[in-house]
Amino acid sequence: MKCKKYEAIIFDLDGTLIDSMPYHLKAFQELLSERKIKVSEKFLKGLMGMSTAKILEYFKKKYKIKDNVIDLREERRYHYFRILGERNIVFSGVSETLKSLKSNNKLAIATGSSYVTVSHSMKKSFLDLFDELVTINDVKKGKPHPEQLLVAAKKMKVKNSECLMVGDSIYDGIAARRSGMDFIGVTTGFTSEKELKKFGAIVTIKKISELKRTLQNSQSSLRRSLNDH
Repeated sequence: MKCKKYEAIIFDLDGTLIDSMPYHLKAFQELLSERKIKVSEKFLKGLMGMSTAKILEYFKKKYKIKDNVIDLREERRYHYFRILGERNIVFSGVSETLKSLKSNNKLAIATGSSYVTVSHSMKKSFLDLFDELVTINDVKKGKPHPEQLLVAAKKMKVKNSECLMVGDSIYDGIAARRSGMDFIGVTTGFTSEKELKKFGAIVTIKKISELKRTLQNSQSSLRRSLNDH
């Protein structure tokens, strides 16, 4: 693992901080099923991490769906809200970890979800833990394009090289690499440790609650290395 101190940490949201991926997956499945389109769950999981609009553009073109992307997105959002209900889907230990990290790092979210979906998925008190929130509404291109990460870094007034990206998909890893940021992968989404490392993860963790200890261990290793020399 590359050892350094980060000024800011940028988190993906869905599948990383909140356990929303099964509900997003089900919403896509229902949307496609209504149009008698069958897609394997494995293939659909592989698309998760890109923006909803980009995924819908792919299906619209492939299956010649007549509805426009805006209407499809609203319909998928309706399914997601209905399936999600009032559940608290923040992963266990995430809030405590974020509160602990805030003393030494600026924190941001960079998500392919829209602001309305984000605000429906969690309480305002959770969002208040972050210095910046960059949704798909704030950029022209979602991940794997690096725009969201670049915008987050600029808003926090830190250099790209001073940021760490934490996410659960290969698209987070690609976006981090393209923006010049280190990437830590978390396996709480649909992507394996092997795939996350293949797409640039300097280390993988099983859950966000392991992040602070991982960063502390990397700093301890760096100090020992410097002392040995």
